[in-house]
This record gives sequence, structure tokens and C-alpha cells, in this order.
Amino acid sequence: QLLCEDYLCGGIRLEIQCLLHGFWDVLPLEVMHKCALGPRELSLMLSGFASLDPDEWREHSTGGSSRVHNWFWDVVREFDAEQRCLLLHFTTGSSRLPPGGFTQLKPTFTVLVCDSGSSQHLPHAHTCANQITLPRYENCEQLRSKLLLALSTRDFGLV
Repeated sequence: QLLCEDYLCGGIRLEIQCLLHGFWDVLPLEVMHKCALGPRELSLMLSGFASLDPDEWREHSTGGSSRVHNWFWDVVREFDAEQRCLLLHFTTGSSRLPPGGFTQLKPTFTVLVCDSGSSQHLPHAHTCANQITLPRYENCEQLRSKLLLALSTRDFGLV
């Protein structure tokens, strides 16, 4: 671990320390903890909310037209701007679109519905493929609640 840290930071340690010192002056770590600001929320604060048109999003996506797919897009339409950004971040790793919008998102945003697993499972994402995988939920409300729960999950203890 020390070897990796030296390899990544060794030549720029002073610059990183200066950057962090300035950052913590503006936004102290205690404030971030008190406000429950994680990396995702901080990214949205710094980048702002993108205007994500759900109809354009669907038009430039792949996946299917099953009942679950239609419920998914109904839920996306009902989401506010922040929830849409969180969904985009959850699925792609970024809360913002490339300059050309959804048409330039590569790979294309994909919604998959899988038959394996239980409808009690949460959706999961493959950020490298810009893909969200949904279990075959029993109704739209179940999909909405599971999706919101997945979006509100802070992290899984990974660093």
C-alpha cells in the first residue's frame, strides 16, 4: 500500500497537500460529516444539476419495451432534477452528460431487465457499460422504492 501511495503521490505530494489545505479551508471535513456530504453529493454540488430530459434520455437508450422497462421510464419522468442526476451518476459514474448530450453518451445508456434473482433485490449498475439492471419487479411502486433505495445508498465501504 505504501509503495502504491508513493508511486501515485510521491512526485506531487506537496501540491496535493496545498490543494487539500485550501479545500479544507473552504469546506472543513467536520462540516462535510455534519451535513452527510459524500463524494456523490459533493460532485453534484460542484458540477451543479444537469437538465436531463427523460424523453430524450429514453430516445437515446437501449433495452426493451417490457412492462418493467416502461415503469422504469415512468419513474424517471416523475423524478426531480436531483434524482435524475443521481440516477445518471449511479449508472454511468458521472452526474453530467458529455457536451453532445445523450446522443454522445458512449456506450449508449442501457436498461436491462433480468429474470434471475428476486424482485426483492435492488437494481445494480455497470458503470463502464452505462447499464442499469433491474429485477423483474411486480409493480411500478416496488421499482420506484427499490430504485430510490439504491440511489440513496452511500457506499459499500470501498475506498
